[in-house]
Amino acid sequence: MECGRELILKLTEEQRGSILSSLNDEQVQFLRDGMKRGKRTVFANIIASQKGLRVPEGATFEDIEHLVDSWILIDYIDAGAVTDDLKCECGRSLRYQYKVSNKQTGEERKFGIDHLELHTGIDAKTVSEIRSGFSKIDLELDELLLKIEADWSLEKISLPPFSHITLPHDIQLHIDLQLPLLDRQITRLRRLINEVGGRQPFASAAQANREPERKTPEIFHEVDLFTAYEHDAHNKFDETEHVELSSVQKQAVLSYLQRGVQSARIICELLIEDGTAKENRFSTGKPKFYVEVCWFIESHIYSGQCKMLSADQNDRTYQWNCHLS
Repeated sequence: MECGRELILKLTEEQRGSILSSLNDEQVQFLRDGMKRGKRTVFANIIASQKGLRVPEGATFEDIEHLVDSWILIDYIDAGAVTDDLKCECGRSLRYQYKVSNKQTGEERKFGIDHLELHTGIDAKTVSEIRSGFSKIDLELDELLLKIEADWSLEKISLPPFSHITLPHDIQLHIDLQLPLLDRQITRLRRLINEVGGRQPFASAAQANREPERKTPEIFHEVDLFTAYEHDAHNKFDETEHVELSSVQKQAVLSYLQRGVQSARIICELLIEDGTAKENRFSTGKPKFYVEVCWFIESHIYSGQCKMLSADQNDRTYQWNCHLS
């Protein structure tokens, strides 16, 4: 059963506790960590969007925060009830405390969500969007818990076969932990199944990490490895636009990898933001030099300097081995 967003009821603390008690420790920890990660991601996403920055779907807060040069959310605490142990800057006792840090000054502040605007100078519209985003994260927890209570399973929803598809990391984690998928994850999965169709599947991270040969642009395009060269709806496709990265761009890519940025899409946005690359995009919003960035990063896989973490049509993520830098 899929819970329509409008049908999800907000659970009481007693109801949440009762359902959580039926889960194993690993599942409970995953959900609690997911709440924190979700709110950090929402916060970073909204701050980045307000600055006109483009954030790819599924980007982690760690990567998004590399794009943000102002406030980031560094911790979120749920005490379970209002307590004097958690205070807002104004002195008010809290149940939920949000700890933020200013990347430029290093200043840290602790507050309740009501006083975010007062203490940080973030405008009211942005605060409203953050509050709304946090509420959606809370509702998503309740959505999962209601599905658990209803004994939800993948077999109970109508999905075409998808065993040939490399799943996004978050969806694969839910499946591995035997937790329900969120409605938005089901929507993404259906879209991915429809997009891949009967075509050759994406190269998995495991395949990429063990295959050293360099593929030509034509092969990438033929197998649609990561929708390498998109056909722009408004511009005629021209492979001559795609040239090897300059030495300056390559050095910048390596610098971002070594600083912990994992998303190829985020690295592209950082190159645009710092003026290292031009903002040429497909109609989908993906930078036109995205493939070249992936090619360059993956040229370091065989040497052991880099490892691919995930790959799908939307993005590719990597982990740099600092010990071999």
